[in-house]
Amino acid sequence: MRFEVLGTFSISSGSRSVPLHGRMRRTLLGVLLVRANTFVPVNVLTEALWDSKWEPRAVPKLHWHVHKLRQALPEGDRLTFDNGGYRLEVHPGELDVETFETLAGQALKAAGPAQRASLIRQALTHWHGAPYEGLDVPLLSDETMRLSEHRLVLLEELYQAELDLGRHASAAVELADLVRRNPLRQRAQYLLMDALWRAGRTSDALAAYRRARRVSVDQLGLEPGPELRLLERRILAGEVAGAGAHRAPALLHRAR
Repeated sequence: MRFEVLGTFSISSGSRSVPLHGRMRRTLLGVLLVRANTFVPVNVLTEALWDSKWEPRAVPKLHWHVHKLRQALPEGDRLTFDNGGYRLEVHPGELDVETFETLAGQALKAAGPAQRASLIRQALTHWHGAPYEGLDVPLLSDETMRLSEHRLVLLEELYQAELDLGRHASAAVELADLVRRNPLRQRAQYLLMDALWRAGRTSDALAAYRRARRVSVDQLGLEPGPELRLLERRILAGEVAGAGAHRAPALLHRAR
């Protein structure tokens, strides 16, 4: 079987797609996948399905939804009950989140920027949008936030690798879009300024700093971090772009 939750929510077996109808059933499957291969207590599942609201027949209704989900699964015997909870058995390589995070982990350990960039791009091919179809359940929302943050960190690592490979102009184009979508991520702002500077677009790099400062002051009431201010001073001082190879400091994640 194959489970996909990164922007899509689907089950497949070979070339056959398995339909999964109803928000309740998708929520149930989502929680079981977040806790894959562990027994999820009945009370955790009922709170997820009924948003912690009192539901007089929550437990029998849960059992019914589990029964329907088990019928929908190509291998229904993987969904079992024991120890006061339900467990969904997921094999290695069957869940797109696992594949995404495995490739991401390999990328962050890669020694060279070319390999790092290649592995990150492979990981990102598994991302098709907000995880779990935006199901508004605390446990799934927390996982969506964690995965979304992981993706942004990967993108920043990707563009750092692209800069290390000398692909300044193309990185600047993609970074401009990333910054537009995430204007408070100061590491992305730093990388955009650096890419523009290295591409010979000094005035655009300084304009990017001014925009970053305006957003930070307007939305956070704070001046940009010291790394961004230092980069602006280096550009204004006329330093040679890229002199003394450096990486965008990871601590710039403070503003999101």
